[in-house]
Amino acid sequence: MRPNQLLPTAIGAVLLTLPLAACGTDLGAQGIPLSTNAFDAAVGEVKAAGKPAYYLGSKADDLPLTSLDLVEENAPAFQVEADYGTCESAGDGGCSAPVVVSTNDWHPDVQGLTCRRLEPQLGVPAGVLMGELTLTTGRLVVTVSDFRGRGASDDVQPAVSLLSQLRSVVASQPLGTLPPPDPDVAAWMDDVCGSTPGREVSHPLEAAQHPLDNSHVPDFTVERLGGGQLTWADYRRKPVVIVVGPVPQVSTTVRRLQPLLATSPSHPTLLGLVTDPTGDKFNPRPVADIERAAGALPVPVGYAAVPLSAVWFLDAASNTGVDVGMDGCVVAFVDAAGAVVHFATPSTPDGQLTEWARALG
Repeated sequence: MRPNQLLPTAIGAVLLTLPLAACGTDLGAQGIPLSTNAFDAAVGEVKAAGKPAYYLGSKADDLPLTSLDLVEENAPAFQVEADYGTCESAGDGGCSAPVVVSTNDWHPDVQGLTCRRLEPQLGVPAGVLMGELTLTTGRLVVTVSDFRGRGASDDVQPAVSLLSQLRSVVASQPLGTLPPPDPDVAAWMDDVCGSTPGREVSHPLEAAQHPLDNSHVPDFTVERLGGGQLTWADYRRKPVVIVVGPVPQVSTTVRRLQPLLATSPSHPTLLGLVTDPTGDKFNPRPVADIERAAGALPVPVGYAAVPLSAVWFLDAASNTGVDVGMDGCVVAFVDAAGAVVHFATPSTPDGQLTEWARALG
């Protein structure tokens, strides 16, 4: 499912998703345990993303693990959420799982955040950030939230008591200590939470907010049709036109664009990035199936089986006013600095596409 837009920061993603986590039909206080197949599929997605993620094992006290999800709505930011128990009313029309563990990309923003510094937990800096127990490790932020009958809104002692169970999603035993945060992440923790345990620090919002970055293509690596990988880093410092969408639209559009781009003095590289909007993200179609559907293509094409990379293009286009339509296909004209100069749709006239290609340099 393609989200409407990207959330502003990884921290914001945590705070906005916690009250609405695991919404659905009331299945009882404990919920239905996540199946082994679903768990293994989610772990496979996390491994493919190339970053660690954490959870509490198969149970948090008497609550079973009911969901483990690589949250696509926050792409390209990384977020993995583990829910324990089933959805309970949050009193505002939403609901939350009783216990939630979220692993997120670190983001350097501090505006609008309030934090009370804690003593180190699991050997790393910790604080009560916006009411939730928050730890820093590597270039990640981990939150552990226990909503079960806690008193004050920032009472994190129940969550602290669960930390002895924290482990990597690829490990069977608790880790005991987390890897230390990178120096700039540790410095950010001192900034956002202060360095004195027990003291609260607030950071007011400035009058103007930083806009979402809809212009610079984030790094990604995906399977390439025909074998190997398609890595965005290989195309830095050169103009690129990339077509993103389902197989039929990408196949047709790259064939149409190839002769148009050949006349451009900049000779931009033409790429494709295939999505599978009807597929199951936990069990994506094999790349061989996509290759058969696409046929022989004249340019390098990648397969976003877990469509985090493709989501950025679709959302960035929408955020800049381009209607990607029901086809879910967009053409991005990227300059040598990695900035998207124009987003287009396959229905854009040839003359306009040619002009934008020439403008790449």
